[in-house]
Amino acid sequence: MKLHCNVEVNNRLYSTNVIKRKSQRSILAIGRQTVKSTELYILWQTLQNKQGTKYKLNNNVDNIFTKFIHEGKATIRLIEPPYDVIIQSDTIQLKSFIHILKLGLRNKLDPSILAISNLNPKKMNPVSNLKIKVTINKSSEYPTLEGFPRTTEELYLVGLNRKSFDRQILRLQSLRILNLSNNLISSLPKELGTLHHLQELILSKNRLDKVTKWAWLDQVAIRSNLKLLDISNNLLVKLPEQIGKLGGLVNFKASQNMLSYLPQSLGRLSNLKYLDVSKNTLRCMPGSMRNLHLLSLDVSDNTFKTADSYSSWRIEVPSLTECAARSFLKTRFAGKRNL
Repeated sequence: MKLHCNVEVNNRLYSTNVIKRKSQRSILAIGRQTVKSTELYILWQTLQNKQGTKYKLNNNVDNIFTKFIHEGKATIRLIEPPYDVIIQSDTIQLKSFIHILKLGLRNKLDPSILAISNLNPKKMNPVSNLKIKVTINKSSEYPTLEGFPRTTEELYLVGLNRKSFDRQILRLQSLRILNLSNNLISSLPKELGTLHHLQELILSKNRLDKVTKWAWLDQVAIRSNLKLLDISNNLLVKLPEQIGKLGGLVNFKASQNMLSYLPQSLGRLSNLKYLDVSKNTLRCMPGSMRNLHLLSLDVSDNTFKTADSYSSWRIEVPSLTECAARSFLKTRFAGKRNL
């Protein structure tokens, strides 16, 4: 069995990870050296090392860490060499790969599955040829039946007049950028917040004013990972309080809506640097904004209260001559009392 994934290898002998290798797009394969051999090996192949490196598995795996396998992450700890093989891949494929690996280590796997050919170097496609970025420009191009490639990291579905969120998107565990702008989407599934690698979410020019539940904002995964959120031009009259849970948010765009106020929870976005709430109907800003450390704030074209809206008080300030006279009289009376 082979697995297309990203792999990072750490040498445990170096506590500071001086020999830490950067994550690389890779192919991992499990197999045998010969027909009669019962020894299992794992082949790690990258674009830089197309012949690959083989590591023995029998009695050489200290542990397999799968705590975050639902996020598409797992680690194989080898005894010799003392490497931690950190894997990131599609969740379903990774679960199957780890399942096969565990069965093989317990000698409960049909030898025919672990073909010798598995250990032959596989043809590595250049990164540019892999389906990492997918752009659909016409409704006729939409992959309704076949779905999107599991390796998709950037997905652009712009101007397709879609009225609903495609749940196929939720299968893309490597997705980093999702652009659904200029559609007619009026609801978002709770599971959207479980995409662990999603960093940019662009939802401008939709119909989010009809959204009654923002449960996707309550999910743990999206709170720390989402860096950019664009909900401009959605006829929104208010923002959900849950917006304050996006602790990792750096850039927030909510311009061209119908917002008359902003939630106090906005002040909890400690990492926020760029805020655009222009072209709304804002009359004031929440006091919690003082907690933010913004680099850019756009509040243009709003309806803020002006000074004329408040009651004015006229303060009479005495002249310098009058102040001197008052001081003289005060001193004179004080002197008489002391006599």
